[in-house]
Amino acid sequence: MPVCSCCGEEKIDDNFVMSHLRFPLIPVCNECSDEHFIEKVDCTCSVCKRKLPSSYFQHYRTRFKKNSMRLRVNTNCKDCSRKESAIVAKLKKQNPSPAYLTPCPQCGKVCYEKREDIPEGVDGTNGPWQCDHDHKTKEFRGYLCKLCNTGTGMIGDNAEYFSIAVKNKKF
Repeated sequence: MPVCSCCGEEKIDDNFVMSHLRFPLIPVCNECSDEHFIEKVDCTCSVCKRKLPSSYFQHYRTRFKKNSMRLRVNTNCKDCSRKESAIVAKLKKQNPSPAYLTPCPQCGKVCYEKREDIPEGVDGTNGPWQCDHDHKTKEFRGYLCKLCNTGTGMIGDNAEYFSIAVKNKKF
């Protein structure tokens, strides 16, 4: 059994982030990682606007900032993330995703399950398919490839921002 380099305790594998070869990727148990490698600062949730301790936000287990603290996944608090996940799960249940090898309705590229599945020389994109929805109305809009959903998500649900982006794009 692995030993945590922080608390010195011998713990079962489930208490560590394990590699596929069954050794700890990080020599610190999850409990110590949560206690010592999440910054003790306040963050504002981008959804509910509450100011909360950083520990109230999701953090990657294996991605770290330059100061050795764990990187935050996003700017949504755990409550808002849970609510959003429930909405997306309901939308996915009501609207099954398209099959792979189907073109993305936004970019037109064929969507493969994983990046490594795209044949050499093919201008394809990778999944998994992303459930596109309006975050305010909760209305389902369709499925997009990961790149299109990320790109449009960065701009937000604002038509004016899209028109400015298109106008400023040099083709």
